[in-house]
Amino acid sequence: MAAVIRAAFCGAGGIVRGNHLPNLEERPDRFSVAGFYDIFPESSAKLAGDKYRAYASYDELLADKTVDLVIIATKPLSTHFPAAKQALDAGKHVLLEKPMAETVAECDELIALAKKKSLILTVHHNRRLNLDFLALRDVIASGKLGEVRLVENRIMMNSYNPGETIDWGVHLVDQSLILNGSRLREVSANMAYPENGMAGSGFLDAMFRFESGPAVRLAMLPRPAEYLINGTPPLTRFYAAGTKGSFVQRIIEGPRDLMNATQNFDGAKPDYKVPEYLEIKQKGYYDYLYESLAGGKELLVKPEEARNAMRAIELISKSAKTNRTVEADGMLKVS
Repeated sequence: MAAVIRAAFCGAGGIVRGNHLPNLEERPDRFSVAGFYDIFPESSAKLAGDKYRAYASYDELLADKTVDLVIIATKPLSTHFPAAKQALDAGKHVLLEKPMAETVAECDELIALAKKKSLILTVHHNRRLNLDFLALRDVIASGKLGEVRLVENRIMMNSYNPGETIDWGVHLVDQSLILNGSRLREVSANMAYPENGMAGSGFLDAMFRFESGPAVRLAMLPRPAEYLINGTPPLTRFYAAGTKGSFVQRIIEGPRDLMNATQNFDGAKPDYKVPEYLEIKQKGYYDYLYESLAGGKELLVKPEEARNAMRAIELISKSAKTNRTVEADGMLKVS
């Protein structure tokens, strides 16, 4: 593949404007942008301006032989599968905005097609690179906590917002699965609206138990009333308990995109700060993607992992609907 990867977008919404496009434009030595297609022509035309191409149709985009990579960031979620399938059939590498697809069956079909075509298929689980998450993984790996028995992965929402599982919930599930890494064994969960599944859960609170290693609790809950009334007191983002001690990471005031936080080891005074972590953790999602596309390195997010996150969400919904712990069947082994 060429040294510079040429990308085109299917979708021209907020996540493209605020995340994908700026990240590509910051790496002109690695990526170039061909243009945009959106179901609303005015959206693609506005984003393209005089600098990029506004494709009249998705077929026109896929027919552009200069395009190596199609980045799919469309709504609703049901559009992910057909757009990705069409791009793979056209011989394009595909980056899907999360979640990967609406069903596990659709994920499996895309994985099989990408393998058949020898194309790269990956998903934008970019919160694997959040500084707070990277710091947590480093602390666990350091052995300072001894044998870690429990990890809590929390995020507070402003309300019981339907559809939040599609946004933050998917990130929490993906993070929780790779925090342990062994085979998921069982799931216990509650959701506000389990009958709506991922489309309208409102909140979720789940426990993942694995073949080995720590259990992981993931919680996406409304913020306490006192948080909303009195400002922004610290809230726990991550917590880990081990045989030699515990570790808590609290969100404090600061740039949200950095997840500004203090981190304690069984003490009242913080001895670890995420902002200091900035100096040593600068690599971005698109750096990893480029290394996979142009250099043949392993993907940061393997499609099987993104698919397993979708299966785990199905299990969360099943557990919440039946009010019981369920066996984690249907998970793929990831090499």
